[in-house]
Amino acid sequence: MKIAVFSDVHGNVPALEAVLDDIRAWEPDRVIVNGDLVSRGPYSLRCLRLIQTRMPACRLLKGNHETYVLSCADHPRDPADPTVDLDRFAQWTAQQLGGAVEEIRGWDDAVDLTDPGGGSAHVTHGSRQGNREGIYPHIDDELLAARIGEPRDLFVGSHTHMPLVRLFNGTLVANTGSVGQPLDGDPRSAYGRFDFRDGRWHAEIARVAYDKAQAERDFEESGFLEQGGPIARLIYLELRESRMLVGTWMRRYLQPVKAGEITVAAAVDAYLQSL
Repeated sequence: MKIAVFSDVHGNVPALEAVLDDIRAWEPDRVIVNGDLVSRGPYSLRCLRLIQTRMPACRLLKGNHETYVLSCADHPRDPADPTVDLDRFAQWTAQQLGGAVEEIRGWDDAVDLTDPGGGSAHVTHGSRQGNREGIYPHIDDELLAARIGEPRDLFVGSHTHMPLVRLFNGTLVANTGSVGQPLDGDPRSAYGRFDFRDGRWHAEIARVAYDKAQAERDFEESGFLEQGGPIARLIYLELRESRMLVGTWMRRYLQPVKAGEITVAAAVDAYLQSL
């Protein structure tokens, strides 16, 4: 069995097109979208329709951003709330998706697979601890064991935008990285190729170049950069530089913003000036 798993497209159409071409050439038996197809980028609905058209048999799983967009659709924020800018890009995405939000609602959080030869696999966006609890390259053994949970021969996660392949206590652990916004310093899209042969799973992280200049233009032409609020500026810079910024900003400024000590816009300005 050959399985292609990709995730964290985040509305990046050129990256998705390039990865779908690469997957088709590899000819897997199954294709799984491991969450975060939408939000955090310009063209979520186009990406959804592109996958449905080109690979209608693929399995679509929820990630934390599908959960986020559903929450924004179900519980619109008060525009007068001073913290509304934290969610503005996800609210913008919910509006762009329109009725397609209901399609996302039915996606599963995880899938278990078994190869006819006996190899078991678990695929989920983050880990067994939740879709925001990912597996990073530097994770320690105790936390990794907790996030894998019930052992499988293969455990595939995503979420962190940082790929890895590691053998841990008999489980082949992989993180597929990100199609649309890699944060490991390599601007190329990443996805996972998994092949069960000779009685065991084999894993490879494929890297695929795409038209990044068009992806950057899409941030402006779609309206995402202008209408997605201050956080959209950080997301755009992450795309350009292939490194984490939003997470670092959150650790530094989220609590002061929630406490009313600084606005989101002012906090983003201060952070960008410090870089």
